[in-house]
Amino acid sequence: MRVLVTGGTGIIGSLSGRKLADRGHRVRLLDLAPDPVAVARNGGGDGVEVVAGDVLSFGDVGAAARDVDVVVHLAYSLGEATNRRPYAATQLNVQGTATVLEAARLFGVHRVVLASSIAVYGSDGAYAPAELPLTEDAATRLAPGMPLYGAGKLYLEQLARVYRTTHGLLGVGIRPSPVYGPGGVRGVSGWLSRVIEGAATGRTVTVDRGDARISLVHVEDVAEQLVRLVELDATAFTDRHFFNTGGDATTVRELAALVREIVPEARLEVTSDGQPDVAGLATRVSGRALADLVGYQRRYDLESGLRAHIAAARATA
Repeated sequence: MRVLVTGGTGIIGSLSGRKLADRGHRVRLLDLAPDPVAVARNGGGDGVEVVAGDVLSFGDVGAAARDVDVVVHLAYSLGEATNRRPYAATQLNVQGTATVLEAARLFGVHRVVLASSIAVYGSDGAYAPAELPLTEDAATRLAPGMPLYGAGKLYLEQLARVYRTTHGLLGVGIRPSPVYGPGGVRGVSGWLSRVIEGAATGRTVTVDRGDARISLVHVEDVAEQLVRLVELDATAFTDRHFFNTGGDATTVRELAALVREIVPEARLEVTSDGQPDVAGLATRVSGRALADLVGYQRRYDLESGLRAHIAAARATA
């Protein structure tokens, strides 16, 4: 298949593109400012084309989508940054998605795979104990620390539903927990990368939010889940179209302790503002439905994921 990945040189997009190319697909990575380091890190080259373009420009998206079968849409403003730049974030997260779906409709794309977020849920405390871990049937209440981000992701899901029911365009996707792994630059991914890579390379790192709980998923697992949604037979999708990735829950303090176990010489200074979670994100989220659908169990628990990230940081230091 011919696959377009928007946000294609980000932490998830570049690895997803590499995985798709390795499986024989022809891949085009669209990014506003393509990052050659990200592409090189994931073995860009044969089967991967990188183009510059803006998802807010119908001309750019249309040109990139004109001859593809599937679009993977990963271009968006992240998490808490949406609170600081609400206008720009709304443009990107809402209008950008609308542009991608409309271009896909007009140019005969068969499927769009999108990234929503667990930010569509409230924090764990917003649910009764019997509702945890959260499944896709849980009420969507929006993470209180990033309401615009969560609302944008919920709109993305509803927009995909309308394009599916009205125009027959299959829109499916994931609700990922915060993603970590090599290449994280922005949002929680960037924050975790600075902590993990700093510790791995001998720098003193101050880690805030020490007592906050967070659910984390490794980028390798998320990329694999996306690739499988690209390849899955359309008849496999019935009444549900967006799925939790799942993740491993921990406190930031416990995360720092695990990093110290792996890197005894790590210099981590943990502070806390007493917050119980990171931006009100849920931490007890089930990924069983997606695992059953695509036939893939996440390979990385928190320890193995951290070890892989630390090894990658040391290899490129």
